[in-house]
Amino acid sequence: MSAKAVWSGDANQAICAFTFDDGPSRLPLELWLGVLEEEGAVGTFFFTGEWMDRHPDKAREILSRGHVLAPHTYHHRRMAQVPKPVFLEQLKLTELAYQDATGLACPSFMRFPYCSFREENLDWLAEWGGYLDIEGVDSGDWAGISAEEIVTRVEPELKNGTIVVMHSNDIATGSPEGLRQLIRIAKQKGLQAVGVPEILDSIGAETEYRPWKITVQVPAELDHPVEKWVSLQNDKQLADLATQTIQWSAPQYTLQFSSESEWLEHLKMPLEEFGVVEDRAMFTLREFDGSYWGYLRAGVRGDTLVLLDFSAKEAQADTLVYVLRWAAEKAMSLGLTHIEARQDLRKMYEMCRQLGWSAEIEEDR
Repeated sequence: MSAKAVWSGDANQAICAFTFDDGPSRLPLELWLGVLEEEGAVGTFFFTGEWMDRHPDKAREILSRGHVLAPHTYHHRRMAQVPKPVFLEQLKLTELAYQDATGLACPSFMRFPYCSFREENLDWLAEWGGYLDIEGVDSGDWAGISAEEIVTRVEPELKNGTIVVMHSNDIATGSPEGLRQLIRIAKQKGLQAVGVPEILDSIGAETEYRPWKITVQVPAELDHPVEKWVSLQNDKQLADLATQTIQWSAPQYTLQFSSESEWLEHLKMPLEEFGVVEDRAMFTLREFDGSYWGYLRAGVRGDTLVLLDFSAKEAQADTLVYVLRWAAEKAMSLGLTHIEARQDLRKMYEMCRQLGWSAEIEEDR
């Protein structure tokens, strides 16, 4: 059974969707986000995994500002021209880039670059599991045409359920102003600009998400002693941590919270995720140079130490080594055999390889 290519939403509902492919390198993303928000519209951004790896902060910003981020393959290949192993690899790489950038599972709808696909590709999407391909009305902005030309092409097709295909890249310079005019035209027609998940919901298609995790085998011994980690002891430490993590622009804060008080309340409450309740005795802080340089929160499920949340002042791969060493020492003391995490999967995997530890990235079922 083939996956479905969706070209529009329900023709009986007064909604439409403005979607944007690629991701800019030189032009500011704010050109598109600003227009959407000034006009009260939600956008859906189909960006490549490669772009998410280069701009994880911007990927998180799209989501934190109420818009939708979805996959557009990893390398922007013409997918109709690639063999099946490359096709499936592109999907997996993009999902991992999405989760590493945002901390969230990737939605299972995507768009093919250049609208390049064949029926067999839809079969492969179905085999990968739950994916939908999102197409729509081509604005032509990929050619660098003016805002007026974009509006002329799209306006006659702008009706109930329409999905508009635009671009947010360095060539589509007419796109932001064309977008503004089209949103205003949509309002005049009584249309509300929504995200693709709402378009899918209008036709009874559920948006699914595929999470990934890394499972690490606890080593027989540590290569280096665990240093500078201290257990959380009191509310003052927690308040200081809340303030400092906001100064770091910790993704956990920027993606979900808008005030220090909300963030502090979140830190005070035990996490309950992945079938694990946080052990508050494992809420641990990394102290260095008179301030906090990291924190982690964990719990236990069976023979596994589960890292529920962690962040560091420096977004460097070697900070994950400090986390891994702490986790290994804690697991050893508890007689556990595995460590599990869902953040920074690929960097953590590489650090395990360098440490000589056995690890595997796998679908989180």
